[in-house]
Amino acid sequence: MVSAQVCFAVLLASFASAASASTPVSILFQQCWHERPFTTVNLQTSHDRELVFATRLNYFATLPPRLSRQDRVKELNYGPWSYPPVCTKVLQSVGDKLCVYTNTSFSGGRGISLFTTPRIAEEIATLPPFQDPDALKSKDVNVFSDNWHTQEIPGKGVGMLAKKQLKFKDRVTAYTPALVAYLEGELETLEREKFFRIALSQLPEATRQAYLGLTYIYGLEQIRVQDIVKANTFQLEVAGQNHLSVFPETSRLNHACAPNAQYYLDPALLTHFVHATRPIAPGEEITISYISPLEPTEARQQQLSSGFHFTCTCARCTAADATDSKLREMQNLQKSLNDWSAESTGSPKVAEKLLQLYRKEGLEGFLDIPYGFAALAYNAVGDTKKAVKYAELAKELILMKDGPWTPNLQIWEEMLRGPKDHWSYKRRR
Repeated sequence: MVSAQVCFAVLLASFASAASASTPVSILFQQCWHERPFTTVNLQTSHDRELVFATRLNYFATLPPRLSRQDRVKELNYGPWSYPPVCTKVLQSVGDKLCVYTNTSFSGGRGISLFTTPRIAEEIATLPPFQDPDALKSKDVNVFSDNWHTQEIPGKGVGMLAKKQLKFKDRVTAYTPALVAYLEGELETLEREKFFRIALSQLPEATRQAYLGLTYIYGLEQIRVQDIVKANTFQLEVAGQNHLSVFPETSRLNHACAPNAQYYLDPALLTHFVHATRPIAPGEEITISYISPLEPTEARQQQLSSGFHFTCTCARCTAADATDSKLREMQNLQKSLNDWSAESTGSPKVAEKLLQLYRKEGLEGFLDIPYGFAALAYNAVGDTKKAVKYAELAKELILMKDGPWTPNLQIWEEMLRGPKDHWSYKRRR
């Protein structure tokens, strides 16, 4: 499975002041998808001498020996970390050194390894999972939901399938990462591999083996740990910095351009949550989208090929002309609904048509935008009951897709506080 963390955003234009604006403003312009696979690092290094040297080494031969518990007690106090940090020199691009930090008791012995700056490691150590033993357990994080299993899928490698009937909003998975690594491009490939291997070697055996069992792209043993990162990374922002994160369980989710599940990452809990966005039958594959399914087919194929090294053959991709035609129609409808001039053709009927198109394209996990347009369209003609209904649905999808911290949530919370006081109320009458 190949994946990257995705971050949706609705471009807002001063929605907070829209109520007092003399001219209606466009508050729902477009969805943005910021997808950054592990392409900042060239794993195909041209340093032949280094590669030859690396291939002669046993997998963990260059790693320092593990310290026994008794020896660690004799060492200095490393705070929440189970081993003394192992650090690079100061990197110019980072403005600090990067160090390996491992906590083997994290989440009841699952463990976690970081490769980040001392400042960020210190900040991560203040997060709830490090401070409160029940922070993860109380939310059933790192607990098998019994809703899925994995198996080989022809042409796709290992995938995740439903064990039982899943309905909308059912949780599929909720897991913390095994490895979190600062996103940088300054270290030489083999130098970075050395630190990644230290991070991996210090993890508990079960977590380490789960990591090593994940798929990879190039198949070069000397860069195996990074190869797995490249093939399975999600981007997680921690302490204001982008980090690569590998979640062994959720890395089994394969891609679809019409996925039946949606996910978000919680930076406070360091957790990757996945929920079903439509009914999933027992034995049906559970999928997410690695790239924006709202992009034209050619753009999606290019992103999947260059970033993830495979060609998608899903129904939407094989019917490219029909798919792209629907996408253009969706864009035109959104443009109409986003036009608040006297000449606009935006209406509840147009909003309902937009919703229908999203559903026909299998984009149930991305309905927050058409739900939002519907809420505004109905409120604009004074139908507050339907406006509230669709605002609640938009909020529900945002929480499943972007998490509770996204600014987009404020739009619908404002409407739900009082649709008649919202700037859009009877705006089209």
